[in-house]
Order: sequence, then structure tokens, then C-alpha cells
Amino acid sequence: MRTWLVTALALVLATGSAGAGQRIEFGIQTAQEDTTWEEILEAWQTAERLGFDSAWAYDHLIPITGDSDGPALEGWTLLSALAAKTERMKIGLLVTGNTYRNPALLAKAATTVDHISNGRVMLGIGAGWFEYEHTAYGFPFYTAKERAERLGEALEVITLLWTTDHPSFDGKYYDLVDAPFEPKPVQQPHPPILIGGQGPKWIMPLVGRYADEWNVPLGIDPAGMQERLAIAKTACAEAGRTDCDIEVSVFLVLANITNIPLAGPATRLGARMLFDSRIASGVLAGSPASIRKTIQSYVDAGATRIIVNVQPPFKPALLERFAKEIIPAFRDPTNAAHE
Repeated sequence: MRTWLVTALALVLATGSAGAGQRIEFGIQTAQEDTTWEEILEAWQTAERLGFDSAWAYDHLIPITGDSDGPALEGWTLLSALAAKTERMKIGLLVTGNTYRNPALLAKAATTVDHISNGRVMLGIGAGWFEYEHTAYGFPFYTAKERAERLGEALEVITLLWTTDHPSFDGKYYDLVDAPFEPKPVQQPHPPILIGGQGPKWIMPLVGRYADEWNVPLGIDPAGMQERLAIAKTACAEAGRTDCDIEVSVFLVLANITNIPLAGPATRLGARMLFDSRIASGVLAGSPASIRKTIQSYVDAGATRIIVNVQPPFKPALLERFAKEIIPAFRDPTNAAHE
């Protein structure tokens, strides 16, 4: 085993398990495709009423599942409206595509939503992955390495604008020249930065250098999550950050909650046939006990937030069951979470 991995794993173990005495937060993600503004707003307000800690949309210009000619609302303008219609939850996009977002403009948009929400926005951002929407709208897609390099520079630009007076920056891809930036965000020193992605070579080092939170995408199991988190923590220490206790959110799909025998395996089999086995492993389906067991495996590996995707038409009854039968198990470590 390489020396860097041994050191990194030691750093992970030193922080302890996220499930040990730590409150696990829960969020929903409502992908804004094949749905309406009214339906999304109802789902978010229902989630807030039920006690979810955060709510997320996505940042795609066309649907990423199903009919690519279907409706898809733009992410940041949608988030701004949702900020004005909610009161308590943290809000964000899971995640902003850096390839079609100028970082200075993105910093201004996020700051605006931070003011509208009274300090509740989180900047979810990633390198970009959906090539078809880039081709359709004329955005260059670049190589995986260049997308990661651009993301790193973008994060540098955004944090400079948020924390520095009239910063200048001469980068390979982006530039600032004595740039004014007012108002500053409500949250200080800046809104939390959440980076989504999994690439161990280019993305996870960026998580270590810039992120307050890493979002674990579908298809990464708890063991893979720990391996990647170790890389991020090593990069964090090498960058001289004083706090490398990076929050970890896990993205899962909430399909159903039912005690019908074999409903969970049947649902995951369908997901495996439509997508692949990696995606199927991130589908929550079946009995409350089985769902709690799956979530607990991620909590034991270091997750501090669980974000569940719900598909339209959004079902208030499903969110209510999740809030009543799943979430309480992780608010009190002595109860059914450990069945």
C-alpha cells in the first residue's frame, strides 16, 4: 500500500466515525425536469415542514433522464425563487456545472441568493459531466483534466471575490483585475462550498484544498467513499488548511418505503437493468429497517449528511414516511438506526 494512502487513512480514522454522537442531517433533491415550478415549491415546503435540513435542485439545461426534449428549469434562477419561499432549510444546487458558469458571475449569483435566503445558501459545484448538453448549446466540454483544472481556478476566483478586497488574479483560464465585489455574502467568511465528484486523481485533491463538504455521487459505496475521503484529507493537510474535518454528504435515490416482501430487491433490479449495478446500490427501497441499514453503512463510513433524490411526481406521503420512520433513527443513536 502506498505511503500516501496509509497516511491519509490515518487522518480519516483520527477524526472518528461521523455516527458517533454527531447529528446526521437530511436533505432532499428535486431535479427540476418533467415537473413544474408549483410542484417543486410544494415539495420544498413539505420538506421544510417535515424537518428536513436542506433542499437541493440541480444545474442542467436539459433533462438528464428520460426525454431530452422535456422541460427543465434553470437552476440558479429557480433557487433564487425557492429561497424567497422557504425559511429555514439550507439550499443549493447539487451541483453547479462549472463549465458553463463564469466564476465571477457565479459568485455574484450565489451571494445574491445568500442575501435573499438570509444566509442559507450552499455553493454546490462540480467540474461538469453531461457532454450532450454542452454539445447542444455550444459549450466547450474539454477533457476531464481540463475540466478539473478549470474548477480549481474557478474556486480560487470565487473565494478571492468573497474574502478579499479588490482581488486580482492571473490564471490560465480566468482573470480578475482589481475586481470590486459588493455586497459580500451574509455568511462569513463565505457560504459553505460543497464539491461533487469522485475522481481520485483530480477532483478529490480539489475537495481537500477548497471544500467545506464533499458530496458523494451515486455509485460510490462506503469503502470507496473512505478511500476518496482519505485522498481529500491528505490534500487538505498539504494545502496547509487548519481544519481538515470535511463534511460528507451522500446522494441516494429514494424510490419507495414499503413492507411488501422483496419490493426493495425488485426495485434495485429494475434500476440495475435501466442503469447499472453501481447506480442500483444507491437506491433506497423496501422496508424502513432495510433503508436505515443502508444509510447507517454510509454514516459509519463518515457521512454527515444524507441527500435523497425524489422523482416527479413528488409524493408528500413518501417524504412524510421518510421523516417519521427513517430520520428519527439518526437523531437519537440509541434507537432503531442500529437494528
